[in-house]
Amino acid sequence: MMHLAVLLLVISYHGTNAVTRACPYKPADIVFVVDGSGSEGLANFQKQLAFIQNFTGQFEIGKNQTQVSLVTFSTDVTNEFNLNSYARKVDVLSAIGRTNYPNGETHTHLALDYVRLHSLTPQNGSRTNVNKIVIVLTDGKSNEEALTVQAASLLKLRRDVSVIAIGIGNAVDPRELLAIASNKNHTFTVTSFDLLETIHQDLTDTTCHTCGQGPADIFFLLDSSGSEGSVNFRKQLEFVNTVANEFDFGPDTTQMGLATFATGVSLEIPITRYHTKSEFMQNVLRVLFRDGESNLHLGLELTRTQLSDKILTVKSHRFAIILTDGRSLEHERTVEEARKLHMNGVETFVIGIGNDVDDMELRDVASDRSHVFRVNTFDQLDNIHQQIVDRICAEKTVFPTTTTTTPKPTTHTTMSPTTTKPTTTTHKPTTHTTMGTTTTTKPACGPKVADILFVLDSSDSEGPENFKKILDFVYNFARQFAIGVNNVLFSLITYSSSVNVRFYFNTYTSRNNVLNAIQNTSYIGLGTNTSDALHVARTEIFQTQHGSRPNATNIVIVITDGRSRNPNATVVEATLLKKTAEVFSIGIGPEVDQHELSAIASKPSYVMQVNSFELLHTIEGKITEAACSGRI
Repeated sequence: MMHLAVLLLVISYHGTNAVTRACPYKPADIVFVVDGSGSEGLANFQKQLAFIQNFTGQFEIGKNQTQVSLVTFSTDVTNEFNLNSYARKVDVLSAIGRTNYPNGETHTHLALDYVRLHSLTPQNGSRTNVNKIVIVLTDGKSNEEALTVQAASLLKLRRDVSVIAIGIGNAVDPRELLAIASNKNHTFTVTSFDLLETIHQDLTDTTCHTCGQGPADIFFLLDSSGSEGSVNFRKQLEFVNTVANEFDFGPDTTQMGLATFATGVSLEIPITRYHTKSEFMQNVLRVLFRDGESNLHLGLELTRTQLSDKILTVKSHRFAIILTDGRSLEHERTVEEARKLHMNGVETFVIGIGNDVDDMELRDVASDRSHVFRVNTFDQLDNIHQQIVDRICAEKTVFPTTTTTTPKPTTHTTMSPTTTKPTTTTHKPTTHTTMGTTTTTKPACGPKVADILFVLDSSDSEGPENFKKILDFVYNFARQFAIGVNNVLFSLITYSSSVNVRFYFNTYTSRNNVLNAIQNTSYIGLGTNTSDALHVARTEIFQTQHGSRPNATNIVIVITDGRSRNPNATVVEATLLKKTAEVFSIGIGPEVDQHELSAIASKPSYVMQVNSFELLHTIEGKITEAACSGRI
């Protein structure tokens, strides 16, 4: 199994300049493998280089930070520069810009072999216990598909290597991309070189959330004492699911368990019980508030037992995440149990909530000072979830050779605890580009489960240019969300005289694929058969065979610029649809029927209208807030 942890801090944009900060806890070795075959041409090749420069610009470059290498391939392979060739970012970016277009055939297998045998070797700068990322960009099929698959398989045998494959244009073979990449979530496609920048943030997100395929066991210990109350306890459970949602589950990847402590201790979910994320997350929310005193030492003892060799038969990284809002009842016993936990090789994180925690005790319980976190309220827990995930991923970089470690020295030196301001966002911002401008938004609604259907008017009253503006609006709305089988799924239908299902909820389950499908939706340009579109939404889209989930909130967003062909039928279908989904209606321009918009929407606040297609972006925040508020 591969083992990788790649961490990126928030990447935000002001104009077009990125904040240069990435991989805050562990360095990385990144090798770009760039197609330079004759099918591209010089101009498109240079667009690849510009994309690579922008991506590289996020990192702190240096021999103790991130190193970058570049390999080009066509008929032959050219090593442009090694990982240890440049120690300054300016030199790396300059070298990328000087890269020559090789022209020729598409011998991808030679490039993959070169990376394995030369680029990722110590003499060329590859470092021990450092994340290794290989990013392959190609615009077509390789000349030797079997050899390419073989070369990729050999490269991926390395535990510390993750391979990302980016396909550009219509000549790419999706099967070959998947064979090159570490997994399906490590593949990206764009329809042209001009659209490479649209996956910049998606590539960053994928790299950020790549946390290795090696096994890890994570155990949560939650304070359930009387000082919290059931409402705040529930917020701890939601925090557990927010963290859990960032990891892949399985006996060979990640297992999680949960216990609570108060006067006594309760093993709520044993570490080996659930092997799927959905099972774990559903049962987390069923855990009951216990009430009582704060016997943290009993919880630590149970945590050590759950993360012991007697329970865990696979050598793995072991983590404990402890949440508390006060002082333990027996401080000395708590410190002793924490010491035993550290002795057993468990990386222990502790989160103090509120003003009644003992900072000294938090530091004693944590296995490292950097593993101590503080928030002022339970509502701020979400603000630190990504920091916790990133720390865990950083610890996973080095595969454990033993289950015991030398305990870290305990010190009582006064220090400022890790704090989080209330304004810190829960997720990393998403950067998207439309009409030449760049904006930054945070992922909406958190890791909630929702099925969102867009019903788009594609009638002749719009024209292709205005329809493209609708797609831009949908694209920018969708990319705010955490997209996936345990988060938000999207479906899209267009209608004119007939209804076209563009994709179902289970057609695309990755963010990149959903956004590409939205971008590639074609314009029809005939009548306005709204009633049939609502009928298809109700009878076909929200069905289990098409990915609709029983535990998800159903949301429909209808966008139209005119009146339906059959108003009475539209009202009837809308009434039926609203029994199974929350329906929003967006009207564009002066020709919209206000009464019909109101009849379509589930409530008056779900009706929105703009005077022109150019103004759609002005209601993006409003509809996001309305969709999230109490719904998603």
